[in-house]
Amino acid sequence: MFQKPAHTQPAQALEHTRAPPYTQQCPDQPGSPHMNQPGMYSLGEKSPKSNMRQAMGSWTAISCSCCQMDSIQTLAVIQLRPNIKPEAKQWLMALLEAPATIGGPHILVHPGEDNEGHILLLSATECLLLQATEHLGYAKMDCHGFMRTFCYSSRTNFLHSDKRELFLSLSEQQFLLKYVVENLKVQAETYIPGYPDCILYPGQHVVHLLQKLKIVVKFYPLHDKPRLDSLKTRWYAQLNLAPQPIDAICSYFGESVAFYFDFLGYFTVSLMSMMLLSYFCAFFQDSLDKYVVFALFNILWSTITMEFWKRHSCVQAYFWGTLQWKSYLKPCRVQFRGTLTKNAITGKWELYYPPWKRVLRVLFVTLPIVCLFLGLTVDGMLIFLYWEKWAQDQYHKSNQFFATIMLYLPSVIHTFFMEILNALYKKTAAALTEWENHKHESTFQNYLTVKVLLFRFLNCFGLLFYITFYLQDVHLLKKRLSSLLIVSQTINQVNEFLLPYLQQKLKVGFKSQVGTNPFIDEVVSDGDLPSFSGLFDDYMELFVQFGYVSLFSCVYPFTAALLILNNITEIRTDAFKLCQVFQKPFPEAADSIGIWQVAFEMLGYFSVITNCFLISISPEVQAFCEEYEVGPESFLLYMLGAEHLLIIVKVVVAFTIPDIPAWLKLKMMQVEYLSQKATGQHNEFQAFLEV
Repeated sequence: MFQKPAHTQPAQALEHTRAPPYTQQCPDQPGSPHMNQPGMYSLGEKSPKSNMRQAMGSWTAISCSCCQMDSIQTLAVIQLRPNIKPEAKQWLMALLEAPATIGGPHILVHPGEDNEGHILLLSATECLLLQATEHLGYAKMDCHGFMRTFCYSSRTNFLHSDKRELFLSLSEQQFLLKYVVENLKVQAETYIPGYPDCILYPGQHVVHLLQKLKIVVKFYPLHDKPRLDSLKTRWYAQLNLAPQPIDAICSYFGESVAFYFDFLGYFTVSLMSMMLLSYFCAFFQDSLDKYVVFALFNILWSTITMEFWKRHSCVQAYFWGTLQWKSYLKPCRVQFRGTLTKNAITGKWELYYPPWKRVLRVLFVTLPIVCLFLGLTVDGMLIFLYWEKWAQDQYHKSNQFFATIMLYLPSVIHTFFMEILNALYKKTAAALTEWENHKHESTFQNYLTVKVLLFRFLNCFGLLFYITFYLQDVHLLKKRLSSLLIVSQTINQVNEFLLPYLQQKLKVGFKSQVGTNPFIDEVVSDGDLPSFSGLFDDYMELFVQFGYVSLFSCVYPFTAALLILNNITEIRTDAFKLCQVFQKPFPEAADSIGIWQVAFEMLGYFSVITNCFLISISPEVQAFCEEYEVGPESFLLYMLGAEHLLIIVKVVVAFTIPDIPAWLKLKMMQVEYLSQKATGQHNEFQAFLEV
């Protein structure tokens, strides 16, 4: 990869790259790059609509008449290394803006302040975005009110297809542009001008390779300040309990972020029924009815909550155009390592890493390290139990103020130990999954999720299960659960919001503004913000909350109330850090919350076991068995029968509630019928049958 080929010259670069197959030639597309257009804004000048709209003075010329714009909106930024050689920057610009007539993507590119700077501003023509919309299978509203998969050739049949800002949201435009940029591939061996040792081989993704070589330092979407300010005002700036503007969040940050905040709000609202029941059960003191009612409600609540969320997410995905999302082959991860090999099926050059090597790494390195961390979790539980017993003895002996403090100290310290171990394991699991060298991002995320879910389940719930099933100490379970809810939520708020916010303020305080162009300074400032780490930790926090509520809240009914207070704050802090603390993430298309739906549903089935057992060990049930002379064997059979019956009830309830509402199924069938009719599949024989 570091030898200069003798037969390839930089001037041939355009002939050696190919854009994605959907970048067709627009109608009336002559033209050449970098033509100044009269009557348009200069770089850094604000248009009447947005401060992101910049002049086309040095933008790539728009060569088709249907894509002419009064101003160009900067959608994304490529930040190059500070000492980038001008010829390398010009080469990259030529690749990105190559017209469709020679197989290029025809992305609109602006060199920033000058051709020797390290900033590239990116945008896209309307034709390119619409063709990418069709390629990826986005559904859009047609003129008859149906959400149909968009077709570029019949775009006039779709509402607002001639008005880019109404037809495609900002998040969709940035997502589509990212997909086009990342899928620019090398078709013939070449090298990077100015860096003769950096060779590009056929089949490699240009931008990903430049990121590996540290020539491209950052690739990030740009904020639209007026839209962002409007969203902040509606979302979290006002101290009220109004519903979140989910559709506006989706339009700005994409479906993936919108689904998280939608689920966070939905889960918080669903907890209110649990909170009301806890206040109702408080009147029963410690009667048997209280435990039975709360346990049964927990079991049904977990099922109904997730089933109705499934229906709700289908409706949201339908109107966002991703319900029947077309899956596509994603490019290799930037971090993927391998040798260039010709694919035996496609005949294309691509990186290859033997699967058996990955299996060996998982079995002989990853698995032992994961078991080591699980052992540390068990050791922490045993130390906590020993210290808890010692604190109880000291309390009963002296009953002084110091002994009272010591009574709660083991729970608090063990909670801190859990959080530290969670953070350390998350970094270790990410490093191990990276070292396993997975080719695609989806595979990487699945392996990482399984590792972290397994550990978090044992670390967060293992001790509670031990107290429940082995010690059978309801009082200790209550104390441990209350400590987890209060201490761990406080730690999470500090880690997720307060520390990044203080880091940002300190960074801004020490930063001096020396730029001469306000817009470029704003672009660089957005790129200097810390990268958003994704929604994994946020979903994991909700997973743990769902477990506390569904598994153990029958012994601590105020769990729901504490979580509601936490989540009302969580919505605002998560929104604040996404809008102001972190760099804007590239939008990601999604049709649901993904694998987390399965994880929450599995907790629902675990809740049947724990709630039945918690009822069986309650003093009221034990007294009931003694009064009516129910033996241990008979009681065990009764509880096993009740557990199996409740699992059957959960399954029946889940199947009774359809995943997709009836009206939505009807809409989808109507769309399918119209699509068949439009494509000619509705032939004369089908017409004969209908008659």
